[in-house]
Amino acid sequence: MEDSSLSVVLSGYGGLEKIQVQRLPFNRNPEDSQVVVKVRSCGLNFADIYTRQGLVRNEPGPPFVMGLECSGVVVGVGSKVENLKEGDRVVVHTGKPGLQTEFLCVESSSCFVVPESMSFDEAAAFPVNYLTAYFCLFDIGNLRSNQTVLIPSAAGGVGWAATQLAKSIPNVRVVGLASPSKHEAIRANGVDVTIDSRDPCWDAAVKAACPQGVDIALDCTSGDNFRRTQLLVKDLGRAILIGANDMIAGETLSFWRIICSWWYSATIKPVDLVLNSRVVAGFHLTHVKTRLPERYREALLHLFELYEKNVIRPQIDSVWTFSQITEATNRLSQRKNIGKVILTP
Repeated sequence: MEDSSLSVVLSGYGGLEKIQVQRLPFNRNPEDSQVVVKVRSCGLNFADIYTRQGLVRNEPGPPFVMGLECSGVVVGVGSKVENLKEGDRVVVHTGKPGLQTEFLCVESSSCFVVPESMSFDEAAAFPVNYLTAYFCLFDIGNLRSNQTVLIPSAAGGVGWAATQLAKSIPNVRVVGLASPSKHEAIRANGVDVTIDSRDPCWDAAVKAACPQGVDIALDCTSGDNFRRTQLLVKDLGRAILIGANDMIAGETLSFWRIICSWWYSATIKPVDLVLNSRVVAGFHLTHVKTRLPERYREALLHLFELYEKNVIRPQIDSVWTFSQITEATNRLSQRKNIGKVILTP
């Protein structure tokens, strides 16, 4: 049965004018291993901005449907699908764009039944942010009691999730960076020490608060900030790069910022790592999902358990319709959000 699905489409790499809302043909008949999902909510991420600007490129290139995560209801099931049924409330994360659409035909292995108490907005806010924070803190970071964690953009989606997960470990101290207008919110979320992220000397403020250094430092900017972040990590500590927000300037790629970011990142010296007993790491969620699917599934199911125990809870900043994609993207790119920005068909 052929129908149509309202979708957010990237027509080409570039500015916001490259994003269009279109109604695309859609076949409601799933393959044997697929399900059809009626999408209710979609998460908006900085990775969507990377993709739109061409910093992250997909094959084949544009045009394609945007979006890395969504939630909804299963309305069709392939003949060989055993883990899902019609009516199941699911979160969908495939690791590639294509989920900002009204109806979705997707492999059942990319769908996970969500807790009954979880809203569709919360479910769409879950995979990218909470899995990124989880793997960085617990798998790469090996976070333990009585340690200190530095979290940049503590009011953003990953920062919000990382704060909650860090505080799930006894006696962990969280140092959070955010603009002053967001300090009250991040303190309520569990941040112990708030620092103005706009202060040019933010690293000196962290050093003053943590003279011995921090055990784990996340960085979502790259470039000079990542260089400074590494210097804040104590012996046996871990600096983990999870993003490249410094490469974004305005609505199109800045090649000068890319070059500067590469230059600072390329100056990591092995001898410094040895002399300081320090780990510098990176993280890419899609690669973990593809290469370590069982570990990915274990982590997501553990996160659902923590949600049901009320240990973690996504913060929904705002909800926008597909037709408001420009306004929603601006809210995220201009760092006005506290928590997750959500899109709905």
